[in-house]
Amino acid sequence: MDISDIKKNRFLLSLGGGLVFVIVFYFCVVSPFRSRNSEKMESMERLLTRLERYEKKGHKICNEKWIKTEEEKLEVIKRVQQEYKVFYKERDRHLEKMFESVNGEGIKDEALWENRYIQRKNVLLEKIENREISLGKNALPFKQWKVKIPTWEEIVPEQKRFWVTEELVRIILMDELKVDCLEGINFEMEDAVSVNANTELYDIIPFTIKVSMNVESLLFLLNELLKSKLSFEIQTINIGGELNRLRVTKGAGESSGFEQSAQRRRPRPPSIVDVVIDAYALDFKI
Repeated sequence: MDISDIKKNRFLLSLGGGLVFVIVFYFCVVSPFRSRNSEKMESMERLLTRLERYEKKGHKICNEKWIKTEEEKLEVIKRVQQEYKVFYKERDRHLEKMFESVNGEGIKDEALWENRYIQRKNVLLEKIENREISLGKNALPFKQWKVKIPTWEEIVPEQKRFWVTEELVRIILMDELKVDCLEGINFEMEDAVSVNANTELYDIIPFTIKVSMNVESLLFLLNELLKSKLSFEIQTINIGGELNRLRVTKGAGESSGFEQSAQRRRPRPPSIVDVVIDAYALDFKI
């Protein structure tokens, strides 16, 4: 055997050995690895399929971290709800209370309540008179029972309307407002559209207030209404006068009639405007 045959045999042996090594490596290493990966992929696909079906049924995948996060979130929600409940309960307390007797207890007799109602009404009228603010005809919506004693079915809503009226008068009499005339406070809004989308949480007491006042004090009036101890929500504002710089459309007829009524009473400076506000008080069911 010459040298060329030996070299040729070595090359063939090396080639054969390399081929054997590749075959052994494939069957011993690559094939099991691919098999294991295929099984893992199939397992993951089956798991994902089950999870998708589980999620479509409306279930959630829960673990300890998720459960802890949800519990913390629930505690925060409960705490905030309690804070809101305390806040609105305090607001509602002013609206739910009755006139008190001399011993500080709520009046429970219908005739005594009517007598106290008349007394408190006269106090409000005296305050307005002392401030020399003009009043329109039937400006304040006080009930007249004459010889009839009111029933509790009549007293309860009238008591709430009185608290609303008293709070509105308190705001109107503030020096900063410079109110010239109180044309009226009206609770009988026959054309009012119900805006209460949360009847399970509260009822509403709609009202309209009409005043003549200095235009520069308008924002102060709105601010006092919104920060009142009662919960007021403003629906519309209608302003008429020589300095009419703001207009929330509601119908010119009503505003012009109000303006003419105010002009008939006495001359007034151009800074005085007629303001008509449609709003409502929230009566919470707490």
